Amino acid sequence: MKKVIIIVVSIIILVLCFGGKVIDAINAKKCYGEYYRGVPVTGMINVSWVDIPKDYNEKIELSECAFIGKVKKIKETIYRNGVWINPFIISYNPYTIYEVEIIENIKGSNEINSSVEIMQMGGINKFNKSASLVNGIIRLEDSKIYKFFPQKIELDGKSYLDVTMPCLIENVN
Repeated sequence: MKKVIIIVVSIIILVLCFGGKVIDAINAKKCYGEYYRGVPVTGMINVSWVDIPKDYNEKIELSECAFIGKVKKIKETIYRNGVWINPFIISYNPYTIYEVEIIENIKGSNEINSSVEIMQMGGINKFNKSASLVNGIIRLEDSKIYKFFPQKIELDGKSYLDVTMPCLIENVN
């Protein structure tokens, strides 16, 4: 009886420690034929937008600030909105935080050559074996220049400038 309990407890510990990596490996096989930063895209996050501003002036009016900026690097990825896949494993949506250098200010009090943190839903999943991305949005790339029209949001007591909605980013080059 004691051996059975030890085996069951050992299996539970192994599943808790390595279960996410197994799920990522399984998900890597159902790839969408697309890669993001060197890993296969295994999840597409579908989001519905109620009212998307299309006019340039409306974007500026509705945004927290507006500027032209160059993506310097990914600063971090945070994981939110956990969903239980089975009794032992939780899957989280990735939110990527980018460091962006302001090249030209359009609205707000942003200083040129200063950096801001921009958040975008989607990115590398928790165990770095696959990615989940949002359908229909521009995916930020290092060293590229974009027009940003971010919305300010609060997550876990911290403020972020969010550009997940499709109209909040425009390619410049």
